[in-house]
Amino acid sequence: MKLVICGSGGHARSVLDIVLQNNDFEVIGCIDTQYPMLKDVPLMEDVPIIGDDTYLQDIYNEGIKHIFIAIGSNHLRKKIYDYVTEIGFEAVNIISPFSIISPRAKLGKGICIMPGAIVNVNTIIGNNCIINTNCSIDHDCIIGDHCHVAPGVSMSGSVTVEEGAHIGTGTSVIDKIHIGRWAYVGAGAAVVNDIAKDTLAYGVPAKKRGN
Repeated sequence: MKLVICGSGGHARSVLDIVLQNNDFEVIGCIDTQYPMLKDVPLMEDVPIIGDDTYLQDIYNEGIKHIFIAIGSNHLRKKIYDYVTEIGFEAVNIISPFSIISPRAKLGKGICIMPGAIVNVNTIIGNNCIINTNCSIDHDCIIGDHCHVAPGVSMSGSVTVEEGAHIGTGTSVIDKIHIGRWAYVGAGAAVVNDIAKDTLAYGVPAKKRGN
C-alpha cells in the first residue's frame, strides 16, 4: 500500500522509523514546505521529499490514496488533516509493534502510537492524535481529535482530554480529570484539578498560567 507522509522533521522521522521497520506501507516520499530546497528527509537521506502542500492534489490524482500527517503542532496538524481528507485521502494509523493496546480500545484515523505506549481497556483515541513514546493511558479515557499525549505522560483512568489539547512530557494526570479543548499542559505537571479550554497550565500542582 503506497503512502505519502506530510512533514520531514523530528516527529516525521520517528513515524518513518516505525513505517520502514514494519513494511506495512510503501513510502513514496514526504511532503514539506521547504521543498525544493530540501530534497531528502534530514538524517534519513534514503527518503525523498517529493513536493510541498501544493502537490497533494496531484499526488492523489496519480492514485496515491493513503496519507499520514507527521507534524507535531496540533493546530497545523488539524489544518492539514482537514485539507487532505477533503481532497479524499485516507489517513492511516501508524502503530509501533512495541506498544500495548487493549483490544477493547477504540482508535480513530491518522493516529501514531509510539514505542512503549500503553492504551488500556475501553479508552477511545480520536482522529489525528499523537500517542507518544512511553506514555500510559489507563482505562476508560477519552482523547479527542488532534491531541498530543507527549512522551512519558501517565494518565489515570476515566480522564477526558478534549480536541487539540497538548499534554506535556512527563505529566501525571489523576483519575476523572477533564482537560478542555486546545488546552496546553506544560511538561512535568501534576494535574489534580480540571483544566479549562484554551488554557496554559503547568506546575505541581498544575495551575492556570495564561491563555
